[in-house]
Amino acid sequence: MANGSIITIKGKNTALYRSYTENGDLSATLYLAPTKIQLGLSNGTPLITDTTLDYPIPYVDGVVNDNGDNQLTGSDGGDNTTDNVTTYKEGAGASDVTAQNLITTGSDTTKTWTITNLATLGTVIDSAKYGSMWLYIKDSTALAKIVSVELKLGSDASNYYSVTFLNAALSVGWNWITNPNTIISGWTETSSVGAPIDTFIIEVITGAAADAFIAGDLIYDLLRTWSLDDTKNSFQATYPTFDYVNNEVTIRSYFTTLQANGFLINGIGIYNEDTMPLLLGEDTITGESKSLTDEFAFVVVDRVL
Repeated sequence: MANGSIITIKGKNTALYRSYTENGDLSATLYLAPTKIQLGLSNGTPLITDTTLDYPIPYVDGVVNDNGDNQLTGSDGGDNTTDNVTTYKEGAGASDVTAQNLITTGSDTTKTWTITNLATLGTVIDSAKYGSMWLYIKDSTALAKIVSVELKLGSDASNYYSVTFLNAALSVGWNWITNPNTIISGWTETSSVGAPIDTFIIEVITGAAADAFIAGDLIYDLLRTWSLDDTKNSFQATYPTFDYVNNEVTIRSYFTTLQANGFLINGIGIYNEDTMPLLLGEDTITGESKSLTDEFAFVVVDRVL
């Protein structure tokens, strides 16, 4: 069910351009007709000025840089992680059923967990891509201890790109830790990041040094990267369709059991393929959780009144 739908300014610009430009100009790579759909989570109220969804998601796998099977080394107030085979995050084509418990020593307000050489796992970070990890917070007691969570991706522990979530931006359950619509090289840079980018760090700041997390309180899973193209699916064949009696156009895009898994989807964006693609329409819907047993079809109907 849609909670908010809008045709953006660029959508109206495109409709005008397509309607009133002579045929000879219609092949220009400007104000092209819509052809792509993008899904998102935590999407707010659509605004006519929006140019992207709040949190676009990759609907295809992208690159799994760490699937959550590997132990992270603890330092400061963090202890070495342990496997959690009960609570884990699906998605990105990862077939494992393992995440990592972020456990602590209760000795420092800074809790740190690190993998120092992602290359040994078969991959390094491409800073020209987007990136994220999942963090599970068990309950309000665990959440109340957290001041901030920081994801760091760098060439070593002193040179990294990072994104930080403060307590107010976190919630009980799964949190998608990412910098939306910003490639990794656009994150906050500390010192000077070189190559390869193969150091992965999770840093949690708590209110007191004695604040501790035991197995199950705080869980990490699935570090991944993806490109912008990985977020945009084509319309299904034969769409759009046109109803000239009711002045309606219908757009449909289909997502298989292998796509967009692990996300609570509540945002839909309709894009064209201009040199700089434009968001032409946006919908915020009641959140739908997508798992590997689900097939989703999203249908958007626009009417000219």
